[in-house]
Amino acid sequence: MTDHVGEHHRLSPDERYELALAAEASARRNRPSHLVVAAGLVFIVSCAMLGFTSCRAQRASQDLQRRISQRDTIANLLAELRALKPEDAGESADVMSPYLGFRSEMEQIAKRVGVPGKLEFPRERRSQELVGIEKVTYDYTIKGESLGPLLAFVKEATATIPGLRVAGLGVRPRKNQWELSVKFERWERMTQP
Repeated sequence: MTDHVGEHHRLSPDERYELALAAEASARRNRPSHLVVAAGLVFIVSCAMLGFTSCRAQRASQDLQRRISQRDTIANLLAELRALKPEDAGESADVMSPYLGFRSEMEQIAKRVGVPGKLEFPRERRSQELVGIEKVTYDYTIKGESLGPLLAFVKEATATIPGLRVAGLGVRPRKNQWELSVKFERWERMTQP
């Protein structure tokens, strides 16, 4: 090799070009490009799998939340149903029987506790929640200068009328008086199928 250097041997442009091509081809063979392509494909496939499993996990989470909500609703309905079934049958008949004279009883309660004026007729709604049983809702709006008699009315009504419970209560201050909005609910056995 030292002999060639001493001879001042120069490569022709064609030889240099061929030598450069051979060096470039050798460099390409030494680069592991197939490994980079394989790693890229593995990365793309893993991203797709991550997206797929993420969607499945989100759907499963939504399904779980829906089932938890259904479970809570069923538990609440069962608690209400158990509350409707007192221990002795005589009490059950009183609690579930339609309460005749409901409005007049409510007016008497209002007078007893000191609610001023005459009670307006409540808005009454009936909805069949269970077979043979309907939920009756009474909405009252009562006004008075003092809040005490209004709240006493609510307490006395639930204590006097069997099966009556408060489903909603709202109190608003008005000019020189209070306004009480109360929603009572009662479960009744249907008299007609």
